[in-house]
Amino acid sequence: MPQNLPVTISQDIEPRTYFRTLEAALADFRPPAENVEMILDTVRGLRYEHVYIPESRAFIALEPAGGGSPLAFIASGYVAVHPEDGDNFWVELPAHQASAKGFAAVAEKVEEAVIPTCATCFTNLPSTGACDYCD
Repeated sequence: MPQNLPVTISQDIEPRTYFRTLEAALADFRPPAENVEMILDTVRGLRYEHVYIPESRAFIALEPAGGGSPLAFIASGYVAVHPEDGDNFWVELPAHQASAKGFAAVAEKVEEAVIPTCATCFTNLPSTGACDYCD
């Protein structure tokens, strides 16, 4: 037996959760309800054996029988299809639900504190309210 064969060990593969059906994976992935029918229509006819969601939860993958590269990736805003005997294509889903928003979009605007000023020298007053220079 040759000694230089590549071997994939379980530590090399990103942890993933396998599902018995695509519907079970969709229930766990929870895409917007209006996208489910389009997702099912897009992957209908693909001959896949394994359905999984990686630990990153970025997509659902449909693997062909015998392993190999996934036939389709279902993400929050699109379905990318890579059929074994055809051209690759993707379908944009109608209700795109971003999985992560930027901090600026989520952060609440904080109002700037109003700091009182001295009426005589126009410096900022300390929390005591008495001017250190005039009083």
